[in-house]
Amino acid sequence: MKKIQKTSTDIIPTGYLWTGLILLFLFSVLPFIYMIGSSFSSQLELNEGHLFPHHPTLINYEQLFSNSGPYVAELRAAMGNSLEVSILTTIISLVFGCLAAYAFARIRFPFRMTGLFAILSMQVLPSVSIVVPLYMLFRSGFSIPIPFTDLSFQLTGPLLDTPWALIIAYCSGTIPYVVWMVTGYFSVVPKELEESAYVDGCGRLGTMFRIILPLSIPGLAATFIFSVLNNFDEFMFANAFTTTYNSKTIPIFIAELVGKHSLPWGLMTAAGVVATIPFVVLSMICYRWIVTGVTAGAVKG
Repeated sequence: MKKIQKTSTDIIPTGYLWTGLILLFLFSVLPFIYMIGSSFSSQLELNEGHLFPHHPTLINYEQLFSNSGPYVAELRAAMGNSLEVSILTTIISLVFGCLAAYAFARIRFPFRMTGLFAILSMQVLPSVSIVVPLYMLFRSGFSIPIPFTDLSFQLTGPLLDTPWALIIAYCSGTIPYVVWMVTGYFSVVPKELEESAYVDGCGRLGTMFRIILPLSIPGLAATFIFSVLNNFDEFMFANAFTTTYNSKTIPIFIAELVGKHSLPWGLMTAAGVVATIPFVVLSMICYRWIVTGVTAGAVKG
């Protein structure tokens, strides 16, 4: 007997699907459209509460990129720091996360699922709970105490106000996310392919790099992009561990545009648009991989 394939409209009526799409548009796309519109609005129009500019202007972008203004150098430094920190954090997290994910996906050992859920629970831990310990650690730098003495071997100098403080702090949250996501993608790869590689003489690492990783590229690409976006937008750690534009990121730059007696919404939204453009372009380029990777994760789940 032929099995009847059900479509989405057989499960959920068309009216409910369109209602869900409209609500999704309102909650996700409309704020972005409003941000773009506000960036082309004057301060007077924004104060009057206009949703879209009646008289579009480029004054906010002119102030932001004016060579004689105070913002262009700080914006360039903040964007560079954000890209450096978010990309390096994601690369480091993928290296360690993929190794751990392969162990969880393919090696059977006691308390495997318990360990996986323990790693997931680190995502639930509020970031504010580790700000003070990390601050104290970065203030003094990493050191190894020598037992039975008051001496210690200093590995690094103070890390506050350096990109490495943010990279280490972000890795504490990004590595658990990568492990959890990539474990699902690795588990989808058929074991028969690994067994064939073992027959041909590959070890575990060889099988991982030659079989598992190439077949998981869509999932790794999706994980990479989402991790970069999360790290790029992070505010609390960046606000706590940075003091100058040697390490301040773009969210801190936008927040510091607020003056003591003024609230330049137009300038802030223009900076937000500038910070968003690179990732919109990246998402459009990698759209196929993102969709394939998310779908693979959903199938596994």
